[in-house]
Amino acid sequence: MFTHANALEIATTAHSGQTDKSGGTYISYLESIANQLKANGEPEQVVILALLQDIMGEATGYTPAKLSELGVPAEMIDIISITTHQKDQTFIDDYSCKRMAEGIPAEDATYEAREKEYLRYIDKVKTNPIAKKVKTETLKILLKDDLITKNDRREKKNKFRIRKYENALKSLES
Repeated sequence: MFTHANALEIATTAHSGQTDKSGGTYISYLESIANQLKANGEPEQVVILALLQDIMGEATGYTPAKLSELGVPAEMIDIISITTHQKDQTFIDDYSCKRMAEGIPAEDATYEAREKEYLRYIDKVKTNPIAKKVKTETLKILLKDDLITKNDRREKKNKFRIRKYENALKSLES
């Protein structure tokens, strides 16, 4: 049986040396999401997914095959695939070029394109109830002041990121 301890060990190894937006360890960030979901009364499968949600991202190099070798059940790997955001750079580039051609400044067009692309990803997340629970809690934690300080919230890129997260959360909660 695949347990919380198994997931924590895999996630800790995979995210070793990575930091979150506030400079803390990435595994602590993932654990905070998992702990909140557990406190909310969510079943162990949801808590486990919170720990593994980003494991197939670019920064880790973990694949579905590697996770399978490590004992992660196939149905969990399928859900991890949904929660792992793989940017669609082609969409971002096409969208931002179109917006720039309409007279939108390049930086604004790029941020807008990233938000639109992220919301397309959120639509995919909404198709799975477990992925939806995990991503909803993740976004709530990302929007907390301790991850993006008050001063940092004034920076343009963070204003766009916050708006992107707020819109994604609204989409998930609707």
